[in-house]
Amino acid sequence: MAVSCPNIQQEIQTEESDEKVDPNERQKLKRPYPFPSSIEDSLNDEIIPEAVDVLDSIFASLCSFSENSSTSHDISIVENTNNISSSEKEVEEAKSDEIEIIYDNNYTSISVNAEDQTENVSEPFEEIYDFTNIPIQVTGAWKEFGKENNYTRGCKWAPDGSCILSCSDDNKLRLFNLPEELWDFTKWQDMPEMEAVVKISEGNLIYDYCWYPLMNSAEPSTCCLASCSKHTPVHLWDGFTGELRCSYRAYDQMDEITAAKSLSFDADGARLFCGFDKTIRVFNVDIPGRSYETRQTFAKKSGQPGIISCFAFTSQNRSISAVGSYQKTIGIYSEPNGELECLLEGQKGGLTQLQFSPDGNLLYSGGRKDSEILCWDLRNLGDVLYCLRRSCVTNQRMYFDISRCGRYVVSGNNNGIISIWDTYEESKALECDEFSVLKPIQFYLGHNDCVNGIRRALETFL
Repeated sequence: MAVSCPNIQQEIQTEESDEKVDPNERQKLKRPYPFPSSIEDSLNDEIIPEAVDVLDSIFASLCSFSENSSTSHDISIVENTNNISSSEKEVEEAKSDEIEIIYDNNYTSISVNAEDQTENVSEPFEEIYDFTNIPIQVTGAWKEFGKENNYTRGCKWAPDGSCILSCSDDNKLRLFNLPEELWDFTKWQDMPEMEAVVKISEGNLIYDYCWYPLMNSAEPSTCCLASCSKHTPVHLWDGFTGELRCSYRAYDQMDEITAAKSLSFDADGARLFCGFDKTIRVFNVDIPGRSYETRQTFAKKSGQPGIISCFAFTSQNRSISAVGSYQKTIGIYSEPNGELECLLEGQKGGLTQLQFSPDGNLLYSGGRKDSEILCWDLRNLGDVLYCLRRSCVTNQRMYFDISRCGRYVVSGNNNGIISIWDTYEESKALECDEFSVLKPIQFYLGHNDCVNGIRRALETFL
C-alpha cells in the first residue's frame, strides 16, 4: 500500500508475507470467521468455489425493522417519566400528546412542540435495521433473463426509490417498477413477479451505466440515465419511454469516436464524467455533442496511469472527487479544476467501485478479483482504516452499498452469500499484518450464483 501526493513526498509500503502455509490451514485462512450453521450446510463447507456461476436473476429482500422503529418518518412517542418529580410529571403528561418525532432525510430526529413550534435537534437515528432475523425475499424477476447464459451484471435503484435498473449480458438495460403490493406486508405472499416496463438496447457490450442523481419521478425531465458501450458514444436515455435523448461524443487523436469505459454524474448532476485510457473527459450535461473538457491523468511518467474505471462524488464536499483505475490506484482530485491532490495505492485488483460514506469522511473501494473492500479515512490519508473481506474471484464489477446512516455496508459474494458489516464495531476488528479486518455481523444465502449487484433504497436493500 502506498500513498503519494504531489506536494508531500510520502510512501508507505508493506511487503507480502513469504511464510509458507500448511495445507491444513488453508481453509481457516479462507474463512477467518464462521458462517451460520444453516448456510454452512448449504455451501457444503466450500467458501470460494472453483467454478463461478453468474447471477441469473435479481431479487428484492427487505430487512425487518426493530421494534422501536417504523416505516413512517412521522413517529409519535410517549415520554418516560419514571425519574421525574410529580409536578414535572404532570407537565410532561400534559404535553405528551403534543410532541412527536420527525425524521429528516439524514435520519436526524427533531422534537417539535405544538405550542411554540421550537425545534431541538437530537442524536441521529441509527438503529434502522434489525439483523437478528434473516431478511426475506419478497419478489424478483426471472422470466426476463430466461435466455441461456443471459446473466445480469448489476442492478441500481433509482435515486427516488421508485424503480430498479438492471444490466444483462444481452446488452440491454431493463427498468422495473416496484409492485404496489410491496408497500402492504399483508400482501407479500401474493407478490407478483416483476416485469420490465422499459427495455433499452445498446449495440455492443455495456461498460457502465448510471442514473441521473437528481432523478424524481414527479419531474419527468429528471427521469433519465446514461450508459456507455463498446464502439459507441455515451447515451442519455429517457427513463419513461426508453428513447434516446442525446449523445455525448468523444474523439481520439485520429478524430474517430472513442468509447468511454466508465461514467458518472457529479453530485449536482451538472457534469458527466467519462473515463478513458489515462484520460477523463467531462461533459456539460446541458451541452450534448462533442464539446467537453479533457483531463490527462498521466503524463511524463507522473499522475494516475491506466484506464479510468470508476468515479465517486459526495454532496458533503463538492470540492473533491475520487477516481479509480484498472492500474489499482485511486486518485483524489480537487474540483472544479481537476488537479490531482493525492494518489492512493493498496487495492490488489483493478478498481471497479468507489463510494463515499454519507458524511463524506470515508471512502470505500473495491476491485476485480480482489476479496477486500478497503475503507480510507480522508481526514488521515495514508493508512487503510479497516478492510471488509468477501469472496470475489471474477473480473465482473461486484458492487457493494452503504446504508443511508453510514453504519452498514452490504456486499455480495461469488458463492451467493450476502454479507453485512456494522462499521460502528470497528473496535472489534481483527488485527492482521496489513490492516484491521472487520467481521460481518450477518450472512445469508441470497442466490445460488454470484451476487454481483446489491443496492439499497431508503430502508430497503436489493
